[in-house]
Amino acid sequence: PCGAALRWLERYYCLRGTRFRRFQPRSGELPPGYPRDLRDYFIPCPGRGHRQGNASWGDAGDRCSGTPFQALLSDDTGRIYAFRGGLSFRLDSWQDGHHAWPLGQTWPGLEGEVDAAFAWDGRTYLIQGSQVSVFLSVRGHRPVLGYPRALQEELGVPSADAAFTCPGSAKLYLITGDHVRLVDLMQTPRRVGEPVPLPHDHVDGAMCTDDGVFLFRGPGYHQYPGVAQLLGAREPAPPQSIASHFFQCPQ
Repeated sequence: PCGAALRWLERYYCLRGTRFRRFQPRSGELPPGYPRDLRDYFIPCPGRGHRQGNASWGDAGDRCSGTPFQALLSDDTGRIYAFRGGLSFRLDSWQDGHHAWPLGQTWPGLEGEVDAAFAWDGRTYLIQGSQVSVFLSVRGHRPVLGYPRALQEELGVPSADAAFTCPGSAKLYLITGDHVRLVDLMQTPRRVGEPVPLPHDHVDGAMCTDDGVFLFRGPGYHQYPGVAQLLGAREPAPPQSIASHFFQCPQ
């Protein structure tokens, strides 16, 4: 029995007294790790709070640690996620972006590290090694049947360090080492283009939004107005702090 129920950030909760549980309204499934205390999540109380993180996650779960992110994603709904160490952060919501979530809580059935991620046509693609998993972007994150499958079969490459698509575009850019290759997602079968040099010898992750293209490396990121400016650059754009810009951490 619930005293109240609510939906927040694509998750559903049953509240009773000072405790709450997550639940899946369609299946009735109750994810592990509950019940939890409202005073650590929904009600800010002195000396308590989920933003203090889980100590067992170490630097990977500390938003201000400067630990490199392995992948970033901006999806079709405007949500932005960052991935590292089997955890994900939500960056477009400051309330949720201050702490990490285990990967499987947002992406059902997924665990381990994400190497690259991108979104297209209402779906998000999460690359892990030589495999890719696909989830529907709307109504939470529902896995698409038939995945994971081989990245070589899906996109024509064996692996990728980073990937990005820009809003409204079917052009996918796959980064490996100091080169980027183009894939037209509208083609069947998909074919990967010739490698084009980048002004970076390596990047950890990449993302494209209406504000431009972001390449992430270590604790910093490099921003370009668009793909043309990135590919035409001879030197990397000035580095900026990921922690201070995306997580509001003190400099």
